[in-house]
Amino acid sequence: MEINLLWTVLSVTAAAAGWPAPNPAGRVWAPLQAAVVAGFAAVQYAALRRTR
Repeated sequence: MEINLLWTVLSVTAAAAGWPAPNPAGRVWAPLQAAVVAGFAAVQYAALRRTR
């Protein structure tokens, strides 16, 4: 879960900073991928809360 959150933050930060300089597809792909990974983290967090 923590790694997914870190991946999300770093993906959004890299996209916002323009590093590395992505092509148009990359500018769309990076935020979409970050959103999917954030969704995975949310599902993992919910599952972890249920087991405790």
